[in-house]
Order: sequence, then structure tokens, then C-alpha cells
Amino acid sequence: MRHTHSGGGLFPHPENREEFTNLLLQVVDDYYRWHARCAGAAAPALLDPTHDTVADHTAGPGDMDAVAGLLRELSGRLAHRATPFPSPLYLAHMTPDIPVAASLAHLCAMLYNPNNVTPETAPVTTELEHEVSADLCRLIGYRPGTGWAHLSSGGTSANLEAMWIARNLRSVPQAAATHPAAADLVSGRSPSVLANLPVPQVLDLVEALSARGLLPEVGRLAAEQRRRANTSGTLLLARSAHYTWDRCADLLGLAPDDVEKVELTPAHRVDVRALGGRVRDLLANGQPILAVVAMCGSSGEGAVDDLDAILRLRADCERRFGASFYVHVDAAFGGYCRSLWLRPDGTMAPFEDRPLGGSGARMKPEVHAAFRALPGADSVTVDPHKSGHSPYPGGGVVFRDRRAVSLVARESMYFGQGDGSRVPFGPHTLEGGRPGAAAAAVWAAHRQIGLHSEGYGRLLGGCVATAQRLHQRFSTARRTGPLANSHDADSEVTSCFAPDLNILNLSVGPQDGERRRVPGGAFGRRALDSILAEAAGAPLTSLYVSGNTLTGRPLPGGEEQVLRLCTMKELGPMAQDVVERHLRAAVSRSVAKVGADRAAARPVSVPAARPEERK
Repeated sequence: MRHTHSGGGLFPHPENREEFTNLLLQVVDDYYRWHARCAGAAAPALLDPTHDTVADHTAGPGDMDAVAGLLRELSGRLAHRATPFPSPLYLAHMTPDIPVAASLAHLCAMLYNPNNVTPETAPVTTELEHEVSADLCRLIGYRPGTGWAHLSSGGTSANLEAMWIARNLRSVPQAAATHPAAADLVSGRSPSVLANLPVPQVLDLVEALSARGLLPEVGRLAAEQRRRANTSGTLLLARSAHYTWDRCADLLGLAPDDVEKVELTPAHRVDVRALGGRVRDLLANGQPILAVVAMCGSSGEGAVDDLDAILRLRADCERRFGASFYVHVDAAFGGYCRSLWLRPDGTMAPFEDRPLGGSGARMKPEVHAAFRALPGADSVTVDPHKSGHSPYPGGGVVFRDRRAVSLVARESMYFGQGDGSRVPFGPHTLEGGRPGAAAAAVWAAHRQIGLHSEGYGRLLGGCVATAQRLHQRFSTARRTGPLANSHDADSEVTSCFAPDLNILNLSVGPQDGERRRVPGGAFGRRALDSILAEAAGAPLTSLYVSGNTLTGRPLPGGEEQVLRLCTMKELGPMAQDVVERHLRAAVSRSVAKVGADRAAARPVSVPAARPEERK
């Protein structure tokens, strides 16, 4: 009988090394055959998920035959039902293909099970995450020596951590003013100024409090004052903000009135004029602003807010009121696109009105200006597991000034706190257990591809170019089939606006007699639901797209249901033809179905009986 503890199949042991290796090779072989099938290449038939996949449940937990059965079942299920993201027809979500180096590095580190909460449990991968931290600082434009970054489970936890720190920063000055041993540090400033003290001045105050040994006391006092006041300030962000922001507000205890969503421009960016009016009103009345959040690649539209204008607004408020506000950028999706203009030495190239590199992407000047302004933000969320093409989980948050994280630091009783030369991850992050394998994967992806215009810039430029070319294909009205019972009008699928990055939104609706698109309304929603349901039915042969709700559209209620395409890969002309053909055919089928359903549901009109027929 095989051992179940020191050997056998329960834990690694010299006697199961060969079987482990053979199973791993089989898993890799299954994966590559699935990948080839998704990409459209000829490949042998995949494993039959019903054949020889059930483990022998009478075997002990350390029996390698049981392990083989489990692996066959898992691999077979994945190969037949996993989301086909390598397929040219998969354009639904922000799911990228993974570079070989990242996959192998993730597997390599995962076998050692490192937990980056402390170097004591992960001496190698914590070192790699510190290198990734410097990478992300340089990507955003922060100085690695004064900035700081770390990986997280995703954009939700990254955004929450940034707001946690912003909230604590905002409450420090007023708490210091009420502490007898700290009041002199903020003397001469009115309560309205203290409520919105510029972030660098708050960080200087934090450093001074720390030097006096008063930071823990003032921090506790600030927490008490926040609870008594029952407010942390107003959070301002665009209406297109990701749903994670509602979660953040709830977790931070913000009242509904403390979260204000600002209207959008026709380009689906935050309306900076409306934002400015609201910010000035709050500052003039001495009301605290928790933060202003800008989007750098909104999840639904890929829109890039005018960060340059937001930072100019902040500078103007500091001149006029002596007060300011924290600026956070949610660049979970778009942050890596800054590499489109990054030179190998880390400097950012100026805007030029021409295709970038060999990708063919022609970027908008206002998008370049927003990425150029990114170093002026106080913190940025950027997710390697999205446009960084790294495995999940691999979110990240980057801070311009590492002193800010001291306001959320918590010491542990059972592991070291670092040597003082670096900010340790465990005491200064929201999450405790932190997978070292994720850090190894991101580290490898950065070094294989390169955070510059010839690396990630070329890769992402191809994705952006694909979105731009598909936009051109759907910018001109083309008939997609008859729309039953609608006065002989034709259905139409139209790109709603030129994309800032690599997300495309397509409207589905009828046309009027003069060939102009009219709002789809309920019709468009039913057609969209039909398309999405059809796509979900055939994993490897149908077009995969997702739905989105555009806000601020010129429709009743200010919303429109549309199709969303995320181009996370570069598609050549032939692949674009296939995508267009599949999409127009799907829209035509859905439109016909909706029209037929509507006709079948229409009441039958019965003519009135003539007088002689009533007798």
C-alpha cells in the first residue's frame, strides 16, 4: 500500500515524480489542443470528458490512480467548456491570452506555494513583487524611490484600498488640530481649509506626527471623529464608473448622498465642467471631498477621462481656496496602454498624429494628454491580469507617495516587519494572504514583453488598431436583413462612437425611411438579449460578445442597451471579415426573431359585421 503522507500521491515524493511529470505533460497537451481548436487550427479530437474521467473513490487519498482520474476529469471539463478566449470570435470580456513566460512562471512558483504576506514565507517572490512594484511605478510615471505599488486580487480591492487611504488622509488634519501636542502643526489654517488640505501637505503632516510619535494617537482620534460625524466626505466620479465603486462606498460606510456621479460628455468621458462646478461648491462651503475618481479606460466603453483638465481644476482650486482634493485614477483596464508612448528609458514620447510603431493604432491627442498627466494623480489602479496579459489574480494599486500607506499600517505579532529599506507588503495592504505565484507571473510577463512602446506598446497597439478598424467597418450603415412588420425598414448595427482604447460599443436598432438610425428602445434590448443567448449556446463556433448599458445617450431615460466588443488580441483583415460576417448574421437572425415574435403577439383585427350579416 502506498504512503499517504510522506509519499504516494498526496504530497510530492521521489516515488511519484515520474507519474506527476507524465500527468503534467498530459494536462499541457490537452491545453494546447484546446488552444489550437479555439484559434481555428487543425487539431486532434479533444479528450472525451465522459471517458475514463471518474476517479476510483475506493482508492486512498494518496493513490496516484485517483490523482490521474481527477486530473483527467478536470482537464476534460476545461477542454470542452472553458471560455474560448484565444478564439478570434471571442470579444466579450477583458480576458487575454497568457504569455508563455507568465504561465510557466506562475506554475513554477505555485509549486512552492509562496505567500507574499512576508518574506519569511516567500523570500523569492516577495523580492519579485518589489521589482514589479518598481515596474508599475515607472509605468505610471512615479519615481520608484518615493512611490510604491503592490499586487492585489483585482481592481475592486485596489480601488477600495486607495479610498481607504484617501479617507484616512482626509481626516488627519482636523484630528491633529484637536490634539494638544499636535495642534501647532496645523495652526493658522481654518477648519474649511483643514477639511480639504492638499495631499502633499497632509503627508508632510503625517511625517511630522510620526516623528513626534503621535501618529497612532492622532489616527485613533481621526477614526473617532469620523464615526461621530458619520461622514468621510463626498466621493465624485463619472456615471460610467465600474460597479466596484458602489461596493467601495458601501464598505467605507458612505451614505448615498456622499457619492455623486457626474454626467458624461458625448465621448462618454466625465464632464469636467460639471465636475468643476460641484467641486468648487463643496470647497467654498468647507465640505470635505473624499476623492475625485477619473477613469482611464472605463469598463463598459474604454473611455479615458480628461485627467489633464481634472488636475488643472485641482490646481485652480488650490489657488482660489487654498484647498484641494485627492485624485485617484481607475486605470484597471487602460493603465498598461501608457506603454504605447513609453521609450525604453521610461520617458514618454510626445504626441504625433500618425500610426504608432507597427501596430497601426492612431491615438487621439486627448487620450495621449490623459496618459501624460497620469503621474499627477495620487494613486492609480492598474490590473496586470487585464491589459497586462497576466494570469488571475493579478490586480494592482500604485501610490505616488509611499508615505500615504502608513495610515493603514498594522503590525503583526508573528512575523517580521522588514528592515526599513522597503515598505513590507503584509502590514501595509488590505489583503492578508497574497499569492507569490501571481507576482512571479507578472514579473515574467514584464520581462518577456517589456513596458515600453516596442513591448506592451506594440502588443496593445495592435488591440487598439483592431478596435479602430472594426469601428470603421460599423460606422457606415449597412443593412443586416429585413425587420419584419416595421414598414419595410431595415435593421442596422452601428458603432456608437470612435473608441479611445480597445473596447467597441455597437447599437442595434431599426432605421427610418430616410436611412437614419432611430433608437432601438425595447426592440434593441430584445435583439441584444437574443444575440447574447445565441452566443452562449455554441462555445467554439459562435461570436462571443457582451452587453453594455450606455448612459447619457439621446434616448428616453438617457440609456441604451448595446453590444460590447473587447478586442484583447490583434485581428488581421481576414479575421475582421469573419467577425463582421458573424456579427451581422447574428443581428439579422435576432432582428428577424424579435420581429416575428412581435408580429405573433399582435392582436388580430376582426372587421365589423355589415348590417345584413347581423340578422
